[in-house]
Amino acid sequence: MNLESVFITGWIQRTLRCFLVACVLAVVRPFSPVSIAAAEIQAALQIKRTWHFAETGVHFSNEFSGARLNECEQLSATEFLAVISPENTPINTSPWYAFKVWADGQRNISIRFTNTYTGPRGRPWLSSDGNTWKRVPEADYHRDDTLTNTAVVRLKIRKRPLWVASQEMIGLKELGEWTDQQSRLPFARSTVIGSSVEGRPIRQMVLTETTNANYVFVIGRQHPPEVTGSIALMSFVDTIGGNSRLANKFRRQFQTVVVPLVNPDGLEHGHWRSNLGAVDLNRDWKHFTQPETAAVSASLIGYATAPGACVFLFLDFHSTRTNTFYQQPSAKPVFPANFLDRWLAAVQLRCPEFYFERDDAHDVDLGTSKSWASSRFGAPAITCEFGYGTDRNVVRRAGQAEAEEMMRLLLSELENPSRPVAGAVGEGQ
Repeated sequence: MNLESVFITGWIQRTLRCFLVACVLAVVRPFSPVSIAAAEIQAALQIKRTWHFAETGVHFSNEFSGARLNECEQLSATEFLAVISPENTPINTSPWYAFKVWADGQRNISIRFTNTYTGPRGRPWLSSDGNTWKRVPEADYHRDDTLTNTAVVRLKIRKRPLWVASQEMIGLKELGEWTDQQSRLPFARSTVIGSSVEGRPIRQMVLTETTNANYVFVIGRQHPPEVTGSIALMSFVDTIGGNSRLANKFRRQFQTVVVPLVNPDGLEHGHWRSNLGAVDLNRDWKHFTQPETAAVSASLIGYATAPGACVFLFLDFHSTRTNTFYQQPSAKPVFPANFLDRWLAAVQLRCPEFYFERDDAHDVDLGTSKSWASSRFGAPAITCEFGYGTDRNVVRRAGQAEAEEMMRLLLSELENPSRPVAGAVGEGQ
């Protein structure tokens, strides 16, 4: 039995013991306003704790929002094992981890990552304050090809905790603060449209300066690790809410409905993919078994079925290995026609450093948000994926270019419509 097998076997035994303890606690724990009936929580919750290795004076912790570290062991005086496991299996191969590590004095250590389901995605990100992040230098990160699902990173640690994560952390706090900031704009309306399995609010904003029933729907963060999707969404929405002449004109004709965080429980618990119901929310847009998708879909339908309403566009922001745009099959008629072709051509001219792919028939029958929106609203419905490794400044510039070119295209549809639309052209100009 190799080293990896020994430690994974021990980890599984300890996890089973922790699971039994958690089951007992679930029975005796009193009800609180932020908890739902235990039967609705299907995902395996990690045990939050801090590991103290007295012999070396090194400490690890997953006791913070968004953390994921399932087990930690000392291998030698300078080497430690970090075990990462998903909330359920089978699951998409997008492993997430985040933890803090510190020492009683300055130490040079190595951390061996072992994922119990799939291998590490790439070099970790580091932060000394939880706000400013940078990637581990390539020289300090090594993928170990002799042991499956294993990588090693070298770190210098001190008394001040060092955050280590698979991506920089844009979590509940950061998205909440950004949503608060947007909601204070004079033309913004903010509301809570529902609750997650664990009772966290599903927040929604509407940016508009018109009563015209012309709608753009934007949602994000169905999957917890997909940080670049949030970066692009925030840049996109910031641009719509900006002070440019284009943005002001757009807001006088369109209402932009934004749900920036569909899966708050998954984000809080450091999940790889699922909500607390152990469901991939972007596969739940057929049967709506989860409160998060049920709340978002009901809210959007409410707008779309208002008298004279016209939905022009639905966008769902995500992350994956490469920058990619997914839409419904190209043969399916939608309004505005050929939007994705025109939009991406304009974005590429504006942002040539943003390389991307497209797929016009991706996961057609899997209950994704874009398939549901296309069928329900007859509008272009696009999943916008941003690469995990894409330069963050490029992501922000692409988000801005996407918003500006979208506004130009949709305003042109009002001036030269291919079918009657709800809004009165020229109102508020």
